[in-house]
Amino acid sequence: IYDDCLIIFLSDHGDMLGDHNHWRKTYPYEGSARVPFIVRLPTGMRARCGGVNERRSQVVELRDVLPTMLEAAGCGVPDDMDGRSVLSLIADPGAPWRAYIDLEHAQIYEPENCWMALTDGRWKYIRNARTGEEQLFDLENDPGECRDLAGEEQYAAELRTWRTRLAAHLAERDARYVRNGELQIITEK
Repeated sequence: IYDDCLIIFLSDHGDMLGDHNHWRKTYPYEGSARVPFIVRLPTGMRARCGGVNERRSQVVELRDVLPTMLEAAGCGVPDDMDGRSVLSLIADPGAPWRAYIDLEHAQIYEPENCWMALTDGRWKYIRNARTGEEQLFDLENDPGECRDLAGEEQYAAELRTWRTRLAAHLAERDARYVRNGELQIITEK
């Protein structure tokens, strides 16, 4: 049975264990947001997919589990499904993929812990929905997210790029989130 099974090991979140002086799971930092997504292909799929003991840099997420399982089972993946099958990435690390993923947390424990974020695995942009405070991290050079680049002039263009991407991503929501192409501060709970 083991040789015939597709096994996907993942988690829905990590836990902050004092990172950035936070505890629990509800923060946009890597301790909470970066989780494993490990795929072990059945023996019969390895010949056509390859990818044994290889690592990919593209960002994947929980929404990719169902499409991956549907494709592995030979079923069609609906076009309107949010996630994507990772089997193409396993077969070809250069396969077309999404540019970034979104992360989001609504207020639960503390009013100020309400944020939205985007990451492509290299950069992470975080915006507090209640205050408008922004953070930008270069995860390649600062995996511990110790240097917030949002206020540094040399990263102003990168910050604008990510802010624009978040506004475009949230534009399908109502005007509480984006108005005239600009991100809004959300005041109601």
